[in-house]
Amino acid sequence: MHSQPSLQKNRSLLQGYRSLRQKCRSSRLKNSSLVAALLLIGSMVLSPLVSAIDYSNPYLRHGARQAHSTYGGHMWFRPHVSGASRIVIDLSDQMAYFYKGRRLAGMSPVSTGKAGFRTPTGNFRISEKKYSHRSNLYGHYISRRGYVMRSNVDVRRHRRPRGSVFRGASMDYMMRINGPVTMHAGRVPGYPDSHGCIRLPWHMAKVFYRHARVGTRVSVVR
Repeated sequence: MHSQPSLQKNRSLLQGYRSLRQKCRSSRLKNSSLVAALLLIGSMVLSPLVSAIDYSNPYLRHGARQAHSTYGGHMWFRPHVSGASRIVIDLSDQMAYFYKGRRLAGMSPVSTGKAGFRTPTGNFRISEKKYSHRSNLYGHYISRRGYVMRSNVDVRRHRRPRGSVFRGASMDYMMRINGPVTMHAGRVPGYPDSHGCIRLPWHMAKVFYRHARVGTRVSVVR
């Protein structure tokens, strides 16, 4: 038989174990509540930021050196070259070539229209330039408070959710060449991916925009 002191000792240990287990459960509950609260707050803070991102990667805002390394030397510009400006967009190579006179002044990768939205070929001229522009056809449906309710929409095909407004996709350094077809900064994944426009990496869109004037000739070839 166990002695009385031993029984009391075991009861005391068991009671301490139960108390410790209850504290652990309470602590886990508090921690999970804290995590849930942080996730909720994070989603409220970050959702408007997500709604402001119109492309899945940055536009190389850090300059030509980073752009050069990213595209393996297929992106460069010589501002000292003089002569009348002319741009050639090669759909097969997914490249843009900027000429001044008869000399090649610069080149950049592009992303043109994907299947069903082919960029039209032909000879055009830049009819409009706009530093900050948004599409009136493609973009996102967002709530009045800025939360994305439906992304990557075409206003002609996708119904607007109740309580939302349309926010057009960013088209910085826009240069219009043929009706709705423009050159502008955007995502350049290495293959045709646009809805007909000609996307350039952000840095090169800025350079082309600076050196091309309204009236500059643009040839789109295959």
